[in-house]
Amino acid sequence: MPLISIANGAALMALSVIGYVLKDPANSGKTALIPGAFGVLLVLCGVLAQRESLRKHAMHAASAVALLGTVGGLVPIVMSLVNGTFGARPLALALQIGMLLICGEMLALCITSFVQARRQRTQEAAG
Repeated sequence: MPLISIANGAALMALSVIGYVLKDPANSGKTALIPGAFGVLLVLCGVLAQRESLRKHAMHAASAVALLGTVGGLVPIVMSLVNGTFGARPLALALQIGMLLICGEMLALCITSFVQARRQRTQEAAG
């Protein structure tokens, strides 16, 4: 999981760079850097999780970052649907969808990993 966290963090940072480069010249583009901030946090968690003593805490932190990133990608999409402005800013929508997919995938993998680890501990305790 640490390497998956690093890879997903790198993907979010790349998404940010692409979004910033493609931004409208009349816009400051600072919001395009939001996925990158989540990416930096995921990379940091992945690096820390490579140490066995920190793995559990770092991966729980990574799952929290992934949860916040998933919500952070989903809420603006839902709000634009409610407000009737869905698709008005295609680049922003693409960044939000990208962040939603990457963070959602990371969250799903974290949950799966936690469930597997719990089952393994239960089996070891029983046997």
